[in-house]
Amino acid sequence: MTDISLSSAVRSNLLSLQNTANLLGKTQERLSTGLKVNSALDDPTAFFTASSLNSRAGDLNRLLDSVGNAVQTVKAADDGISAITKLVENAQATARQALQKPAGSTTPTTLSGSVTIADDVAAVATGTVSGLAGTETLASLGFADSDEVTIEVGGVTTTFAVGTAATDTVNTLITALDGNANASVALSGGAIVATAGNNTDSITFGEGGAGTNLASIGFTTTAVGPTNTQVAGFTGTLSIQVNSDTAETIDLSGIDTRADLATALGALSGVTASITSNVVTITAASEDDSITIAVGDEVGLTNGTTDSPFDTDRQALETEFNNLRTQIDQLASDASYNGVNLLNGDSLSVIFNEDGSSSLSVTGVTFNSSGLGVSSAATDSFQTNANIESSLTQLDTAISSLRQQGSTFGSNLSVVEVRQDFTKNLINTLETGAANLTLADSNQEGANMLALQTRQQLSTVALTLANQADQAVLRLF
Repeated sequence: MTDISLSSAVRSNLLSLQNTANLLGKTQERLSTGLKVNSALDDPTAFFTASSLNSRAGDLNRLLDSVGNAVQTVKAADDGISAITKLVENAQATARQALQKPAGSTTPTTLSGSVTIADDVAAVATGTVSGLAGTETLASLGFADSDEVTIEVGGVTTTFAVGTAATDTVNTLITALDGNANASVALSGGAIVATAGNNTDSITFGEGGAGTNLASIGFTTTAVGPTNTQVAGFTGTLSIQVNSDTAETIDLSGIDTRADLATALGALSGVTASITSNVVTITAASEDDSITIAVGDEVGLTNGTTDSPFDTDRQALETEFNNLRTQIDQLASDASYNGVNLLNGDSLSVIFNEDGSSSLSVTGVTFNSSGLGVSSAATDSFQTNANIESSLTQLDTAISSLRQQGSTFGSNLSVVEVRQDFTKNLINTLETGAANLTLADSNQEGANMLALQTRQQLSTVALTLANQADQAVLRLF
């Protein structure tokens, strides 16, 4: 490249023009970016300080999202408590309304009447042969070895097999037969007597082996049954009606024994009937059934209609109470936000600064009906005032718990919202501080641009004049 010689004036003006161009470039960059510090070369201290401030502001800005979610989570729980409180108050109103209704009964209608009926007499089988001695051998009565005598009472059979007839005695036979669980066998007045253990079983003797010797001890194979006590004096009918069902009638004139009366009463529908000693008891199947008795005086029952004090209004309010309890459970499970439910045992941790050293823990609760201690009303429990008052006590405790927890959540919400506002303001402060270090003054930079453009024009003119002066000198030579 050929060296070009420039005069001092041209070189001076050219250098000035280059400097002006550099300044114009910087000014244009500041105006286009809005920053007076665009890199560490511009101002290392300001650049890195602003970068640090902006980084922290960015970290806090990202935390704001989780803080905002925390605010909504606590609000959801607070809204849930408010709604559950209203449901509990409705349950209180329902229980108090039930208290204003007539008290009911949780037991069915029961009627009792006294009738004189002697107990049936247990079966007694007495041998027709008398004068027997306990020491008398069975051989003397005609028994042979291996002959058998059986006794059956109530499905239990006991068998005596003669071992040696010459040595086995009447006492040996009696001892063996007395082993039957449903009867007792003894020698009484010289005769063998068997007595059933209750008043319903019959007694049957049997024999086996080579001989036919049952008659020799005074028995046959014919069953001997209990002696039923006769019922005298029944002449009319007994009519029993449950609610508005068809009345059922028992013909008392056809009743001869206690067993007959028990069977007739047991065949009635809609009631349970029994005879204990001399008392006839009739009980309705349900607590809200009424019983109408007609011509019942012969068995001691009072004629007329009897109804247990069961209140259907209380029953309906009991159902409504349990429905409200179910709604409390459903509402508590729905009070979640972003997968966190502070009313269903979940907890929440809110971080407020970039290194996690500042945070708030929000402890959740279980505020379904069980967690609040509100028990379900058992069937027909609202028929008694004591049960309703017990439910009201539980509801009062639940209201107190809800209000206390509502206050706690409200305090937590206030803290989170204050920290949210503080973080927003801090982010603004950090970004403003960074901007103060790096932002360009557009007015100042505009003025600089205008001044530099003017300087550039003047430098161009000066350079032209310097060139013209050099040319004039050259012409002189």
